[in-house]
Amino acid sequence: MSLPSQDPLAGAAGEYRRFARLEARGHSPAYEALAMAVAADRPVLAFLASLPPGKRQPNLLFAAARYLLGEPADIGALRRLAAGRRDELARVMRARRTQTNEPARCATLLPVLAQLPQPLALLEVGASAGLTLLVDRYSYDYGGHKIAGTDPAAPLLACQARGPVPLPDPRAQRRLAGRAGRQPLDVADADDARWLECLLWPGEHGRAERLAAAIAAARRDPPPVCGRGRPARCRLAGQRGAGGGAGRHAA
Repeated sequence: MSLPSQDPLAGAAGEYRRFARLEARGHSPAYEALAMAVAADRPVLAFLASLPPGKRQPNLLFAAARYLLGEPADIGALRRLAAGRRDELARVMRARRTQTNEPARCATLLPVLAQLPQPLALLEVGASAGLTLLVDRYSYDYGGHKIAGTDPAAPLLACQARGPVPLPDPRAQRRLAGRAGRQPLDVADADDARWLECLLWPGEHGRAERLAAAIAAARRDPPPVCGRGRPARCRLAGQRGAGGGAGRHAA
């Protein structure tokens, strides 16, 4: 029986190889190649080993590098950052976290939420800056089964339903009596919005445009959120209607 390596460099190398093989492959060839290059690069691994274990993950390193460089990094750029801007890179990685930033997840939530007593009060206990609180504002296309949202300028979210999924009735009115979220980011803050953009993977077509449209929708009518710089307690805005339900998610 083999025991886990106690060498932090070996541990980081293994984590980046797993990321390349199990997460980036088939989604982002650039990040698959970059993760494999990091796994074989001792200077970058030594930089990662200087961070707390929870701050060594590939998504965080690649997003922090993009945040500082203004574009996705290659292994040469990462090596230069780790050597010449080591403190700056470490400061970003220690201060930031990877955030959920895919509003299309609402397409998987809507069929479930539509089965609950209406109107709903929705509480998001996640880290997507309130973007998945806008489930009623987005429009949806389930393989030709189209549902219009309340904000015509919000993104259209396409999803292929498989199996006996109870798709919502396009004629039914969906509205939220209240919504609130607990997030560490604020889409009204330009720097927070830029961090969300830095978390996107190169090669995943359509995500940047979808994120930008979702951020614009949130800015037009911001959902109540609490988190960094806000009160510790988060309360639902509005009241449940008669017979209404409450939903909580961490998408």
